[in-house]
Amino acid sequence: MSADAVIFVPGIKGTKLVNTNRVNFDTIWSGIQSNFETIEDLEFTHRYQNQYYEENIHAIIEPGEIEELAYAEFIRDLHADKPIYIFNYDWRLSAADNADHLADFMEYLVNKSAASKTSRTFRRFDMITHSLGNFIVRAYLHEYGFDKTNKIVFTVPPFAGSIDIASVATIGEGLFRNVKTKIRKLIRTMPGALELLPHYQYTSQFADSRAKHNFFNIDHWQRNITAPADKDKTKLKQKKEIAEKFKQAIKVAKSTVSNKLLDLRQLGAKERNKCLVIARTGYETWQSVNVVKAASAPNPANYIDFENGLRNKCGDGSVADASACFYFDAVKTLVVQDALFHRDYGHGFILKDERVQRIINRFLRGESGKFWQIPGNSVRRAKGLSLETDARTKLKYRKVILD
Repeated sequence: MSADAVIFVPGIKGTKLVNTNRVNFDTIWSGIQSNFETIEDLEFTHRYQNQYYEENIHAIIEPGEIEELAYAEFIRDLHADKPIYIFNYDWRLSAADNADHLADFMEYLVNKSAASKTSRTFRRFDMITHSLGNFIVRAYLHEYGFDKTNKIVFTVPPFAGSIDIASVATIGEGLFRNVKTKIRKLIRTMPGALELLPHYQYTSQFADSRAKHNFFNIDHWQRNITAPADKDKTKLKQKKEIAEKFKQAIKVAKSTVSNKLLDLRQLGAKERNKCLVIARTGYETWQSVNVVKAASAPNPANYIDFENGLRNKCGDGSVADASACFYFDAVKTLVVQDALFHRDYGHGFILKDERVQRIINRFLRGESGKFWQIPGNSVRRAKGLSLETDARTKLKYRKVILD
């Protein structure tokens, strides 16, 4: 049975977040540009009656349009000869919450098709995800099963997280110091973002202890984050509030990642054959970091030593091979490499790569055999993850083995 329609699920920051309680629907965040004057409006409250709200009582943040630069070309060139729908979502929320929203969206599309005189009633959907979108779909499948799902394509999926999120939560991102400070505080209140914390093997380790490090263990985080100090009482109160929200968000994120995402290794043969993973390698990407357990001035206890962490080209710039190829032994996993006559796109813009577009179109059309083969042999199948040790840092990491 083929699909009646296609649903595209973008990645983190792929959907713009808009304050709808404004006459002009003020865009607070987009992947390209943020309104730094009102970016604090994205801060969540504590979880209340199993739901999050904006801390600013005047702000009502809703998902808006997806990022045109990253996705417009792909949507336009998707030769599906069937309706294509975009699932916009609030990436601050847990994947489990967004899975419920996806279920509602699919039910809406079924009812819409049943009511239309120009369409047959939809029964099954092909799904295409980018990055964090894999969490939404896996949470949906875990809760609702495969009844309405046909084929699924996961592009550059951080199945086991990304060190980039730990970096943002610790250091922040952006060119300006005040912006970095704002973003690292905001991200700590968002369980959907924190679900991307890395948990693949060798992602982090205590450098001065035999104990294992775990980013989902709040006691393993830098003490200045979980137990802040400040001589200014007003600032201290604000820091403690963020610390408490961080603890709660980590708890929600851990629950989702541990219990509410489908493990693709549990799929039967029929479902496995309807799934495809497309990874990218060849970009400088975080692989592993040391964490210094003992405090040593000026560093706090559990100091995450990014300066002496390991970055190499075993990844797509945001997601390491170890994470994107996590399910290589369960689901067909293709790895896109650099090629002389193909434009070069990393994690955020992988869907602009014509090789990826071609492979997805062929897969959804049902082409058999080695449909992914591209002249130049720049797309190959993953057949394993080797264990390597970096000569400089002595840190271990996983490198994809290609057929």
